[in-house]
Amino acid sequence: MGRFQMSRAVIARLGVLLGGLLFVVGILLAIDLAAALMTAGVLTVTYCLLVADVDPPGRSERGSP
Repeated sequence: MGRFQMSRAVIARLGVLLGGLLFVVGILLAIDLAAALMTAGVLTVTYCLLVADVDPPGRSERGSP
């Protein structure tokens, strides 16, 4: 059986998503659902704008077109 391999970009993206999820769950438990949903929305926008395009164009995980 082979080892499951992930690139550094995938590991970084999973770390950001997991950290955001834990942050939102903490707000949900500490404050309320509305604040948690607003925080989740802000974190999703931040992720899409700042983190989603980390890979250079030639190093896509799907391969070159």
